[in-house]
Amino acid sequence: MKKTIYITLAIIAFTFAAVETSLACSCTASIDSIDKQVTDSYESSAAIFSGKVTSIRRTADPYDVIVTLTVKESWKGTTGKRIKVRTAKDSSMCGYHFEVGKEYLVYAHGTVRNLGVGNCSRTTWADDKTDIEYLANLKKKHAAKK
Repeated sequence: MKKTIYITLAIIAFTFAAVETSLACSCTASIDSIDKQVTDSYESSAAIFSGKVTSIRRTADPYDVIVTLTVKESWKGTTGKRIKVRTAKDSSMCGYHFEVGKEYLVYAHGTVRNLGVGNCSRTTWADDKTDIEYLANLKKKHAAKK
């Protein structure tokens, strides 16, 4: 009898302890064409650029990191050579997993001074060229409107 009570209490304690740390991220896959997905992401992003990660540092918030990238090419919202973006530390909290020394195509949200990236955005490896020709056409189209 005592054993059953202890096991039950242990399960309850574990369940409540896990609730605080178990955050989850869920992304929905689009069935739209790549052209429409890139166009929608272009419209909703504050900045879109390719760049190489030079550093990843922790912040005062234990759940976030700041990623610094050297910009290679920009399609929207960036003019500097170095950009900092914030992302959650873990993919389970919708953070994008960056690696120092790797190049990425980044779709960032927020404002140009406070950019964020999540794993539900179109952010990907820079060598994935699928979006790049669409982005070049969108940049030209938006420049012609100005």
